[in-house]
Amino acid sequence: MGSVIEHQKVARRRKHVSTQNPPRMVSLLRRTDVSRRSGGGRNAPWVLRGIPKRRLKTAVGLLSRATARRGSARLDAFFQINQAEVPVLIAAVAFAILANLMLLSFRSDRIILSGVVSDIALPPQQELVVRSNITPTRNDFAVIGEVAGVDPAQFAKLEVTTYTVQPGDTLGEIALEHDLELDTLISFNQIEDVRRLQAGATFEIPNRDGLLYTVKPGDSLAGIASRQGTTVNAILDANDLRSQTIDVGQVLFVPNAKLNDTELKIILGELFEWPTRGQFTSGFGMRADPFTGVPRFHNGIDLANRPGTPIRAAAGGRVVHIESQIGNYGRFVIVRHPDGFQTLYAHLDSFTVRNGQYIDRGTTVGRMGNTGRSTGPHLHFSVIHNGTFVDPLRYLR
Repeated sequence: MGSVIEHQKVARRRKHVSTQNPPRMVSLLRRTDVSRRSGGGRNAPWVLRGIPKRRLKTAVGLLSRATARRGSARLDAFFQINQAEVPVLIAAVAFAILANLMLLSFRSDRIILSGVVSDIALPPQQELVVRSNITPTRNDFAVIGEVAGVDPAQFAKLEVTTYTVQPGDTLGEIALEHDLELDTLISFNQIEDVRRLQAGATFEIPNRDGLLYTVKPGDSLAGIASRQGTTVNAILDANDLRSQTIDVGQVLFVPNAKLNDTELKIILGELFEWPTRGQFTSGFGMRADPFTGVPRFHNGIDLANRPGTPIRAAAGGRVVHIESQIGNYGRFVIVRHPDGFQTLYAHLDSFTVRNGQYIDRGTTVGRMGNTGRSTGPHLHFSVIHNGTFVDPLRYLR
C-alpha cells in the first residue's frame, strides 16, 4: 500500500515539473527518485535522490535561465508605450514641474501651515531678526559718518557771520576763537598783510574752513576740486549749486582748501628773512638818484654796514646767477626760490657760493662791499616775483 502511494506522488511530481520546465529538465527529473525525508511526515520537504552532482548543477542552471527569460519578457511588456500617449505624458511632466515652482515661489510652507493647521501662529517677520549685544540701538541714519569715517559737516551749506576786530586782537587769536584756520580768515577778508590789521575792522567769519575762489576762463568744477584737494559734490553742496555749470568771475567757496605755503608766508610776512644786519638807508620805489639827484626808481632796499659783513640767503633755493659788473650792481648773486620768487644780493665784496648750488635759508652767499655804482659799503637787496620787482618789505619777517 505504501509503494502505491509513493508511485502516485512521483507521478504527480513528474507531471508538475513537465509543465514548468523545458523538456531537457523533464528528462533529467524522470531519471531521479523523489521521496520525502524520513521522519518528516506530511510536511517534510521533498528531496531528490540518486542525482549526480553534475546533472543537478545543469538542471539548476537551465531552470534559472528559463525564469530570467520569462521575467524579461514581462518587463518588456510593462514598459511598452503607445506613441499616441507621448504628448499626454510630456504635458503631465511639465504640469508637475510648474506646480512645484509655484509652490516654492508662494512659500508653500506658510500656505499649508496657515490654511490647513489653523492653530499654528507664524511669528511676524521682524521678530526673526536677531540683534547682537553690540548692535547700536540708535537710528541707523543717525550714525552715518561715525561708522564710515565721513564728516557730514563738510557737505553743509556755507553760513557767514561778522566780527569786529578789537584793540590788541591778532589774526591767530581770532581764528582760534572761532575754531578756524588762518587760511580761511585770510581768504574771506582778502588780507594781504597781517601786520596791517586794524582795530574796528569788520571780519567775515564762515562756519567752516575753506577758501574763496574766483572762477577763471577754462575752469571747471572738477579741475578746481582736484587742485584744491576736495570733491565736486562738496563744492556743489557748500555753494547750493544745482549743476556743475559755472561762469567766469563767479566766486565759489571751496571747502577745506588751504593756501599754499608760499602764499601764507607772504601774507604773514614770513617768506624771507632779513639778509643782513645794518642801517636801513633806502626803500623801494621812486627816489632821488644819489649821484645825479634826478628821480629814479629804486627796485630794492639798501642796508649799510661795515665791509665784510656776512650776507645770508633770505630763503632756501638754488644759485642761478653770479656776476661781476664794473658799474650798476658790481658783484651780485641771484637765488631762485619756489613759486616764481628770486632774491638779488648786490654790491658784494666777494662770493662764497657757486653757480647751480642749492643753499638753505641763512647760508652765507658773500660779504658786504662797495662794488659797482655805490656810495659806500652796503647791501642792495631785491625781491623778484614772476619777473617783476616787488617791495621786499612786504615779504620780510
